[in-house]
Amino acid sequence: MLAGLPESIARHRILSTEETAKFIGHSIPHVRRLYRSGAMPAPIRLSARKLGWKIGVIIDWIDEKARAASSVK
Repeated sequence: MLAGLPESIARHRILSTEETAKFIGHSIPHVRRLYRSGAMPAPIRLSARKLGWKIGVIIDWIDEKARAASSVK
């Protein structure tokens, strides 16, 4: 996952809103809409104006969505 770090530690890395948007392939405004509507995991408040997501939580969310999509077919 992250060079030189064990996966158990790397999954705790915090991604900014911009990094999260790039990681999931969406725009920053779309990521904001997703978390405000509850359609994606809640962010961690890093400061009064800064939010972040643990990369492991985002990966698990993507995997869950992929499993749900494959079970529908």
